[in-house]
Amino acid sequence: MSVAGLEFVTDLAAPPSRVFAALTEARHLERWFCDRAESDPREGGDLTLEWTGPRASAEPFRGHWIECAAPTRCSYQGGHSGYPDGNAGTVTFDLAADSGGTRLTTRHEFPDPPEYEPIAARYRDAWPRALDRLATYLAPNPAR
Repeated sequence: MSVAGLEFVTDLAAPPSRVFAALTEARHLERWFCDRAESDPREGGDLTLEWTGPRASAEPFRGHWIECAAPTRCSYQGGHSGYPDGNAGTVTFDLAADSGGTRLTTRHEFPDPPEYEPIAARYRDAWPRALDRLATYLAPNPAR
């Protein structure tokens, strides 16, 4: 049995360079994605993400960037002991300029074992919420 990957398409009101920074730089990740981040956005660079909410893992997500091609594509892999084999799969972001903004395609690929099915189900619900926070974070703000 194979666990299918997830894919989400989000239209964002920001240019690809700004979206890319929000996806890869720790100071931005901490504003929309996680509570604490460390990121070295280059191929092979480290990525650490931490959440502190009541259902968050006590362990941080630790991974690395496997691709970082600003401003069009980046992907990372990693995990912690709460995942089978410590592997949360691969997340890829593809960015394309679109009508003054960016069309972002987010893909989360999981390893094949069936024990990933409940994990994929959790991410099926979590990614849309995260991408909504990203859209809010990047939305034009007339007060700026």
